Amino acid sequence: MKSLSYSLYCTSLPRLTTIALWGLIPVFVTKAEEVERFTVTAERPYYDQTLDSIFPQYHYDKNNLAGTSHINDILLQSPSVNLNGQGGAIQNINIRGFSRWRIQSLLDGVPIVSDRRAGANVGFVPPSFIQSVSVIPGAASTYLGSGAIGGAVNLQLPYSIEPNLQIGWSSNQQAQDYSYADHAGHTDWSVSYRHGNNGSDAQGNTLFDKFEQTALFVRHRFDSTVIKEAWTLYSDNQDIGKSSSDYPTDRITTYPKNTHWLGKVEFALLQMQGNAWWHRSTLDTHILRPQERINESDSQALDYGFDIGSSAPLHGWHVNWQMQMMGRTGVIIDEREFTLVPELAWAVRTLDASEHNVAGLVDASRTFGATSVALGGRLDWQRQENQTDAVTNTNMSAFVGTSHQLSQHWAASIYLSSAFRNPSLTERYFSGETPRGTVLGDMRLDTEQALNLQAGLAYERDDISASIAVFQQHINHYIERASVTEDIEVYRNLDRATIGGVSYQLHWQQSAAVEEQHAQGRWYAQLSGAWINGEDNTGATIADIPADNHRLLVGYHMHEIRVFSTVAYRASKQDIGEGEKALDTVVTLDIGARWEMTPRTALQASWRNLTNQQYYVSADEKAAFAQGKSLQLALTFLL
Repeated sequence: MKSLSYSLYCTSLPRLTTIALWGLIPVFVTKAEEVERFTVTAERPYYDQTLDSIFPQYHYDKNNLAGTSHINDILLQSPSVNLNGQGGAIQNINIRGFSRWRIQSLLDGVPIVSDRRAGANVGFVPPSFIQSVSVIPGAASTYLGSGAIGGAVNLQLPYSIEPNLQIGWSSNQQAQDYSYADHAGHTDWSVSYRHGNNGSDAQGNTLFDKFEQTALFVRHRFDSTVIKEAWTLYSDNQDIGKSSSDYPTDRITTYPKNTHWLGKVEFALLQMQGNAWWHRSTLDTHILRPQERINESDSQALDYGFDIGSSAPLHGWHVNWQMQMMGRTGVIIDEREFTLVPELAWAVRTLDASEHNVAGLVDASRTFGATSVALGGRLDWQRQENQTDAVTNTNMSAFVGTSHQLSQHWAASIYLSSAFRNPSLTERYFSGETPRGTVLGDMRLDTEQALNLQAGLAYERDDISASIAVFQQHINHYIERASVTEDIEVYRNLDRATIGGVSYQLHWQQSAAVEEQHAQGRWYAQLSGAWINGEDNTGATIADIPADNHRLLVGYHMHEIRVFSTVAYRASKQDIGEGEKALDTVVTLDIGARWEMTPRTALQASWRNLTNQQYYVSADEKAAFAQGKSLQLALTFLL
């Protein structure tokens, strides 16, 4: 199994022109953004070549996860990422107190946009399809537009597939996981089938988190043509349960069908590089309110985009530019209500809208001895419309950042950036029924505007690397969902909100010399965590601020066997926002092992939540409990 590497670093926009080519390019020296990456060791793209001399590299192994039943399991290795909202297969994440439409999710550079009030979810991608994950904590509007005011995550598909068969099983949900990958010439392909029944919490209570998923991925590389590469992914998800505290007495929410078909074409023309992509999605929702009624909704959308850019030296600076175009069309949600008989009570279209966006961005970066400097900006135009209304927004964002090598082992960085977020189509135009009750949009909502400041300090030597980041973001016109009555919620602008905190990470690995001297295995450890707070202009806590958390991984690797244990601490949370509930302190323990039985066969066993702790997955007032202890087994055959 190839090793994964996790790196915290900064880059410049020269690397931006490959955002769509290679997926999300973590940008900090120019963007001055702190970027956390989990990457499979492979031939590195050119934009990585100078990073090792400036920023520390944190190495992780994917097998240190106690099972990967969801993409979020990989993302949670980052100290900046937490779970958000309710549980189940479509659970969403939080980055440094930002979630929902404030986090931009991408698949190999293709934006994943959703009209769900909880925001976009990447659970439709099987974990076996993912080669690496990148996380940008902090404002990323200059590079990724409106949806990245709070950060971004990018899932990178495998660039080179080795034929393999994987079989997995989990005791809690009696889940089954089968995947097969192969290649023929310049074409790679993977297929996956996954199924899980309802699981249970630590006290044996049923969790409504069942799911069924079938997916196919195909990538083809071209020789000596304008088109360099093309890939497509189709995912069919059925009978998905929403794990919620409403289940089963108040509401039973099921997603009978959720499909995603997306793809990307990479091309090069006249010393310019570009991409064209599309994403068609559908989501059906079924809500049963026992003794009351049934509500159903069908949503669909077609998202598409195009970008092209280039780079060149200019008077000692490296300058990059890119033009981006993105559209959303056919964004439709139809709703129906039935009596329990059932008989149709009413049917209405609650959303029928479209969105078009055009942007241009440029940056410049340069190194002066031990100091790297970068700056850049974006001009963004957007038009949103439905059958009766149209809103046009023009926004600018910019950044300036610097990184300085203090000594052989120490480096410091600081950046200042602005960001923006236009209201989503749902926030502006949707009025209808959701699993939380009736939600009403507001066409008069203002665009969020943010100013982001971050400073970091990093240390690195052969056997140890560490970093700490201090950050604060001020957001004007912060959009929040508020309850008018028990079953009616609206969106509103706050005057302003502030989110800030500290995150850290430490990686230690026993030196190879010690291992060789004693003819034994190698110990390694990873420690990470974050303290985050957020409040509005009145001093009240805003929603989605995660509890303080810390994570310690200790492992031992000897010959064909690797064993590891992870202890996660989540502090209590008593200062809560609207729509949230208090959390108690919880400490969870996961253990696992991997055994390479033969050069081409590996067995992994893990036990999650070993001490069977009972705790909520997030502070959301409707969040369910987490799964109780679960034994997981996986077999991998290289063919």
